[in-house]
Amino acid sequence: MRDDGTGDPERLIQFVKRCATEFGLTGRWGFQYADTCSRPRLDGFGGGAHVIDLTTGGTVAWIYTDGWLAEVLDGDDPDT
Repeated sequence: MRDDGTGDPERLIQFVKRCATEFGLTGRWGFQYADTCSRPRLDGFGGGAHVIDLTTGGTVAWIYTDGWLAEVLDGDDPDT
């Protein structure tokens, strides 16, 4: 997935879920992504990963690294 402006992982998730329904796909499927910036900005980088169950369409697990890092730096538990 690539976009000159801003990519939207949620659109990819919805597309994959529709494909799973249409083609009878099962099991788990996941992807990781990177948010990048052409300039050295403090908030210009991040990324994440998302895993879905193709049978149910439900989310198994996900992480957004920028949010995770900020929470851990504020003292939150990194494993929650």
